[in-house]
Amino acid sequence: MAAGGARVGTMLELTNRVEELRQTGLAKVREGALEEALGHYDEALALVDDDTARELITINKADALIALERNAPEVQELARVIMRRRNPRHVYLAAYALQYKHRLENNLKRALFYGELALRTAEEAGEPLWRRVVLLELGNVYEIDSQMERAIECFEQALGMTAESAENRDEDISHAYALENLGYCRLMQGNLDVGIATIHEALELLKDPVGLAEAYIDLCYGYLEKGDIENAHHYGNEGLKVANDARHVRNAHYLLGEVAYTAGDNDAAEFHFNELSRFYPEFTNLKSLLFAIDLRSMVNLKL
Repeated sequence: MAAGGARVGTMLELTNRVEELRQTGLAKVREGALEEALGHYDEALALVDDDTARELITINKADALIALERNAPEVQELARVIMRRRNPRHVYLAAYALQYKHRLENNLKRALFYGELALRTAEEAGEPLWRRVVLLELGNVYEIDSQMERAIECFEQALGMTAESAENRDEDISHAYALENLGYCRLMQGNLDVGIATIHEALELLKDPVGLAEAYIDLCYGYLEKGDIENAHHYGNEGLKVANDARHVRNAHYLLGEVAYTAGDNDAAEFHFNELSRFYPEFTNLKSLLFAIDLRSMVNLKL
């Protein structure tokens, strides 16, 4: 009996240790320390002896790998998790991860497929709170695909969900991003005042450089469309200051070039269009084209 009790105690300690490692990995992901997260997941996978727990850790590790834009066996396993349907929560998490993966790869058709699957799984499981993060991702996909009405539906539904759940954390950040993207969609529909006001509301909540750059650049676009050159110039410059990825830098230079050209400052326009041209060396006449044609109606800033 004593030996049996000791064995049960050891198994419980092992289970607790595995879950501790998994939770530490999740915390590292939220901090952006993805490589460290992978180490904790690997340690947990080396210890776990329960299939259900192993599947969950595999999904968590796949999430981190997708964020790092790496392919690996754990990422390939996500489709098998869905096919096995061992656990509704696991199916939901795997589908959501694949939605995100295919959005990053610009495979919008497959991203929408897995997003809708994640939504259906949430509904079948009777877990409406799971839906918010999926709705945000679906909204992003529709936005990239220039399906603004569908994107607006997703963002508005996400904004209507305020309660928290295990898969629905960081509510303020999610709320801010939903507002920012909703505002952009409104701008694209020509609802400039509503779009600008919505983005300003998001700006009060956003703290991270990515979110700030997104909001500033979208405001630059909105004010430029309104003909408010002073505000367009201000927010375009703010966006360029905090931009840390190529898309934001490109968009800021493009819009600031348009702002300068509209204001009659051809030297500044030439500078910004030259900077933009560095991203497209194959288009040798891009700067001349930008001076000749206003491309704003054809541009999707989320691409």
